[in-house]
Amino acid sequence: MSHFPKEPKKIRERIKRYERDLASEKRRFGGYDDSTGKRYLLGPLYLLLGDIDGANKFFAWFQRAFPDDMGEPFQYLCWARALHQVGDRRNAAKKLAQTWFRNHFIVERLLGIEEPRPDVPYGTNWEGPEYVEHGPTELFSLWDDDALAWAEDVYGQAWFKEARADYLEIERRLTNEPVGPERSRLVNRKFQLMKFEDVETGE
Repeated sequence: MSHFPKEPKKIRERIKRYERDLASEKRRFGGYDDSTGKRYLLGPLYLLLGDIDGANKFFAWFQRAFPDDMGEPFQYLCWARALHQVGDRRNAAKKLAQTWFRNHFIVERLLGIEEPRPDVPYGTNWEGPEYVEHGPTELFSLWDDDALAWAEDVYGQAWFKEARADYLEIERRLTNEPVGPERSRLVNRKFQLMKFEDVETGE
């Protein structure tokens, strides 16, 4: 993910440019190509500007415009924060979980913890620790003490622990599972967890 400007004026200019580019794609092609990933940057930009309503409106639009898009880790971290800031803690908890499923290291970096995990290859460069280390770390500063305490509580809840354990076990099994019905079942379960729509958070 790109690093962001610091000055509010430049942030506003980038938001306008990205939104203009996406609107132009829609007019020209009837849909979005967005090969540069601007759709992943707008929510974080709104948050950096302090525009919580703008961030949540954008994320709601993203969900409608890209219903099958698996998203990007820092984008989901900001999505969780934006929902938490307006008091929607149930959906914020789901977004925090979805953040972890996209990159295990990003939530742990936020909370200052480290968890053991199986030694498995990463499916994309978004999944590894280097992606977080070289990412826009200014987005972590959007989380104040209250938000961090909430995130730590969510991370420790039973439903989240069980989902993480399930996901890590699937990753471990997929390293040696041959092509066939069982591998297909494991892959499908992995993507169900990434969507994380079938678990009650308790929030």
